[in-house]
Amino acid sequence: MYDTSSSLSSLYVSIGPHFTGKERDTESGLDYFGARYYASSMGRFMSPDWAAKAMPVPYAKLDNPQTLNLYAYVGNNPLSRRDPDGHYQCSGSKEQCAAIKDALDVVRKADANLKAGSKERTQLDKVLSFYGAEGQKNGVNVNFGKLDGAVAQTSTSSFLGTGLFKTTTITFDTGALNKFGDAGKGESTAHEGAHGVDQRAGWGSSNQRSEIWFSEYHAYQSESYVDKGLGVRSESDGNRPVWAPGMSEADSTHAIRENATSNTDFDCKNGGCSP
Repeated sequence: MYDTSSSLSSLYVSIGPHFTGKERDTESGLDYFGARYYASSMGRFMSPDWAAKAMPVPYAKLDNPQTLNLYAYVGNNPLSRRDPDGHYQCSGSKEQCAAIKDALDVVRKADANLKAGSKERTQLDKVLSFYGAEGQKNGVNVNFGKLDGAVAQTSTSSFLGTGLFKTTTITFDTGALNKFGDAGKGESTAHEGAHGVDQRAGWGSSNQRSEIWFSEYHAYQSESYVDKGLGVRSESDGNRPVWAPGMSEADSTHAIRENATSNTDFDCKNGGCSP
């Protein structure tokens, strides 16, 4: 579900994808990697790397001097390595946070089963990069609460400055989420992550119906790619599955469009939106 109360700075304009599929801020020229910003003009990150456990030089290997440079991109070896990770923070109980971690593992499993370079895998890569790993601050907060008529919702607050986000908050209704099996939990987590990707790219700066609809479309697309990667019928979409074994791409697209329209109608009814 898309939160139409989001407030995004009109100063931020992103274009992309650029280096390893990341979004670029046109004013600063920096690529957003989740945990840090990368300057392609200099071939380095703008802040040092860190680890969840405090240590003098995170991830250092003393037999490899390149690992001592905390601003370098993958040890200055981008031809054979990539750095997709940020780090999200989970504010729930141990059991709730473990459930989201497990759901993201389902998305990772689906992602790994999809063809490298395909549109499906590229989109799930973006969702997984948005979440990153649990435990560090990258501006993604996972919370839990009671949501009327929704499994989860995503909102992005205002920027600290050009390209610098305060936070993206994803709130899950544990009771609603637990009605699904592993596939349904993966679908829901990917759905909200897709909203986060869109909002980080500048979507949601207005309450225009067209923006809300397209983000819902991307979210249901991501669900369908999870199902395709797992090879199972979608669990979280009732009588309108967005993907199932043997379903044609045309039928899947039709279901995605129908579900996006239903969610947009709900969002606009409850929060109001402009044409």
